[in-house]
Amino acid sequence: MKRAIEVIIGEMESKLSGYAGLLNYRFMNLCVKAEPAALISITIEDEEGEVKNLEDVAHAMLANDYQYEIIPMDPKHVFSICKGMYLSHPEFKQEIVTPDDENKLYYDQTDEKHILFTVPEVNKDRYDVLMDGVKVLYDQCMVEVKKVNAAYTAKLATNLEGLPEDEIEEAKKKMEDSQQTYSNLIDEYLTNKKKEIEDAYQHYLLEQAAKQAEADEIAAAHNVNAGLQYRVDQSEE
Repeated sequence: MKRAIEVIIGEMESKLSGYAGLLNYRFMNLCVKAEPAALISITIEDEEGEVKNLEDVAHAMLANDYQYEIIPMDPKHVFSICKGMYLSHPEFKQEIVTPDDENKLYYDQTDEKHILFTVPEVNKDRYDVLMDGVKVLYDQCMVEVKKVNAAYTAKLATNLEGLPEDEIEEAKKKMEDSQQTYSNLIDEYLTNKKKEIEDAYQHYLLEQAAKQAEADEIAAAHNVNAGLQYRVDQSEE
């Protein structure tokens, strides 16, 4: 295969890989659980107006599957961190806490603050929002992918002119296989994200059903006790 053709296919694969990776990153930012990738875009503006990344002003960790714990290096950055997170993820619940001595990192700070950011549960409203967001991001990605495929298919055709038939077929097949590989990868990202959202929603429904069952059981027990007390009171009369 001509070197020029290999370069064309390589360029196309690089662009398709970029769009696939960007889609996956955007999906991770539609948070169902606490994803480390969701912190990458967080920036803050310090008192001098300088924009800094979150990692420059705080330590970050996953407290659990649904919470980020952020420890500012300087207490004066607490508000800026909260603001920066809100701008990127307004759906996160924010809570400022003062850890007990066992969990303190900086013992020379008397007012050391930790910030907890909690990913909200996937109830019906959030389920709809997330699914709509997934569709929008996927459709946007596919528009760009189709543009790339069309442009490089045309570019390849120009470079295939005059080549032997077997080389033409080989080059076309290699390009089509590559395009299909990235199409499958993008569809896999879509399927996995939709499943993640669906699983989280079903988990929410199960939790709600369990809470309702517990409430019904307590109410039933209360009614039974009330009935027994009523009969005792009647017998005493």
